[in-house]
Amino acid sequence: MSDEPPASPLSLATLSLLLPLLVAFGLTPSQQARLLGLSVSALRRAHSRRLPASLSWAQQDRLRLSAEIVAALFTLYSDQTASKWFHRPNRRPPFHGQPPLSFILDGGQPALLATHRLLTGDLSGQFSASPEARAQANTLPQSDFDLGE
Repeated sequence: MSDEPPASPLSLATLSLLLPLLVAFGLTPSQQARLLGLSVSALRRAHSRRLPASLSWAQQDRLRLSAEIVAALFTLYSDQTASKWFHRPNRRPPFHGQPPLSFILDGGQPALLATHRLLTGDLSGQFSASPEARAQANTLPQSDFDLGE
């Protein structure tokens, strides 16, 4: 008996909707497969509407995080900027000058989660709310101001 759960209708719908967006964002099939934790052959089948019967818990998590990252990009940026975001060098922590896609693919699940966390923070107005960014902000000169009457 397999440990992989059956692919839920929601996961399959998410995969169907996400794949064309990843293509539009300029991710190669190999990059898409690595991002989602799929084999290239499973990805090819999914692109031709032959969706997998099962997805591991890790694949479902990667799919959810990836879809939420893409949704955040469309919310935070214009369509043109969002589509280039994965490939542009980014100085913000946790990327430290790398393109986000390189960071995610090299760092695996923890990097995918860190990217998701960053963009979720951005959506809630906590831009650069990483511990590194807060520590850097604390070193900047702060002018005194009076909140009194």
